[in-house]
Amino acid sequence: MTSNEIQKEGKSCNTCAHKCLIALNAVLLVGLVVLYILFFGSKSCKNDNVAAHGTTTIDGVDVSGLKIGYIDTDSLMLQYEFAIELNEKLENYASKENEYKEMSIRFQNDYNNFLKTGASLTLTEQKKTEESLKKRAEQLAKMEEQLLNERTKLESVIQVDQKKMIDAVYAFVRDYNANNQQFNVILKKSFSESPVLYIDNSMDITREIIDGLNEEYRNVKGE
Repeated sequence: MTSNEIQKEGKSCNTCAHKCLIALNAVLLVGLVVLYILFFGSKSCKNDNVAAHGTTTIDGVDVSGLKIGYIDTDSLMLQYEFAIELNEKLENYASKENEYKEMSIRFQNDYNNFLKTGASLTLTEQKKTEESLKKRAEQLAKMEEQLLNERTKLESVIQVDQKKMIDAVYAFVRDYNANNQQFNVILKKSFSESPVLYIDNSMDITREIIDGLNEEYRNVKGE
């Protein structure tokens, strides 16, 4: 394989790699953002400043006896095994992407160095280097194809599993409330987006919800 052919293949591989990495980064970012926002996006609450204004009614309904609980959704994301597994899938993919990126950079550096110093090598050394570069270029092309295929599958899996997780959490909280505490309102508490600045710890049911969700998830998986 001639230097011109290697150069053409190297540039083609590097261009594809660049495009691929941009697309992969976008997918991972969107996946993480969607996973967090969809899971914990709250619905608008009418008259949510009732307590601050000192009233005990909403539209004529007495709310003085409301029983309120809350769930720390930051802790839920970190400890719910379903969410942990989804995050691990994304991290595993990101690790492969980083490996691909590092290999592409090393290849491009070695290729550029060969263009500069190749003339000083013996014919045997030139042939050996050309064969090595060609093999690495083919390996990168194969890895790129594998990553693109895996990305397509991962997008589908994440989309399906996100909905499963959202449905599972809402269904479990609903059933838990009906069978146990029977709160009138269950709030979410999140460092990044929660409107709640303070809430008494006695209202915290996070641990019970996480334990219950994990037990349910293990049963579904057959563990």
